[in-house]
Amino acid sequence: MPLSQKFLLEQFVVDNEDLERLESLLDQFNIFEAVGMVRQEIRHSHFFAFLLNPSASHRLGDIFLKAFLKRLLIAADNAPVSPVDIDISDLADAEVRREWRNIDVLLISPANQIVCAIENKVDSGEHSNQLQRYRQIVQKEFQNYRHIFVYLTLEGISPYGKNDQQHWLAYSYADVAQLIDDLAKRYQSTIGSEVNILMTHYSSLIRRHFMEESEIAKLCRKIYSQHQEALDLIYEHRPNLESEVFEYLKSLVKHTTSEKIVLNHAWLKHKVVGFAVPNWDKYPFQKTCKGWSSTNRILLFEFALRPPEVKLVLTLGPGDHNNRQAIYDSLVDHKISGFVESQPSSENRWLCLISMIASEKLGPDSSLSEISEDIDKFWQQFLAHELPRINSAIDKGLSLGNQTTAT
Repeated sequence: MPLSQKFLLEQFVVDNEDLERLESLLDQFNIFEAVGMVRQEIRHSHFFAFLLNPSASHRLGDIFLKAFLKRLLIAADNAPVSPVDIDISDLADAEVRREWRNIDVLLISPANQIVCAIENKVDSGEHSNQLQRYRQIVQKEFQNYRHIFVYLTLEGISPYGKNDQQHWLAYSYADVAQLIDDLAKRYQSTIGSEVNILMTHYSSLIRRHFMEESEIAKLCRKIYSQHQEALDLIYEHRPNLESEVFEYLKSLVKHTTSEKIVLNHAWLKHKVVGFAVPNWDKYPFQKTCKGWSSTNRILLFEFALRPPEVKLVLTLGPGDHNNRQAIYDSLVDHKISGFVESQPSSENRWLCLISMIASEKLGPDSSLSEISEDIDKFWQQFLAHELPRINSAIDKGLSLGNQTTAT
């Protein structure tokens, strides 16, 4: 390491009171940080739904739900329900649904004919007209209800579309933290120490990581302004996320039972991890593709890292046209999820048959824990449901297609 770079790092770490203070703050134990929840949108939605649920074990009944709705509605210019109506209502019957029709949190009170949809955004933004779609779904399914639509973001920003702005009420994580702190203090004797600790740890997590004027945020800005060169040097030599995801995928495939799949190849240079289905090796057709991999398999799955996506694709190499067509036709007949309609031909030698997204978070602001959570969820679904259907389709296609061996 050049002396100038060594000096920069020494200056950064030695007798740096701001850095020591930052480390002290970050060293404070937090339950939610311990389970890797900081940027995991799904888990934030889970805990928020827990607090909103009158039937949950927090012993608040509908207190949190009513306080949330009243604070939301009293600050709104176009409140669809009066805060007074919420105050005098009994919302103990409210049902809380998670990921119903892809809506993060849905609250339904049949007794009061109120439904509230909450779209939660920690890091990602709205896309594919999702707010409009969710609103239309709720309005259609709950036609005689009063509808409340909440757009929950870190800063409490409004949706992009003007039409969405008319229907969706903005709410921030700072609002959530303040609400939690107020209720945790006011009802401490009611909820008990365990729930009180959970609530205060969660509000602390929000303040430490999501609020721009937190002490941590101010310290970070101060440290960076004073030690920019050293921090840029550290950032330049940080662990590579794509390499970490690559190693994670390779380990995931290697440790999956060999009865289902076997690792075929792992090429870091090309950012792909390939695996085969042992069942297909019974067909002479399968090992006739020389030059692709050492096993000569013609039909392979590959995890491919293509930021911001981690994809799983099923690729069919060059070989006997009858077999290729039979596999293609069988996948069409079975209506396989992710099927790519691209007919086999002599020009189309390398054919992508299936393409599925395992994660869309492979970017500079993501962590391995976030991406691995997506991949794990996808992998379990794939092994339990998609792979058996694909396996069945391949078997049927090759069995009925008068399989031949390529020469």
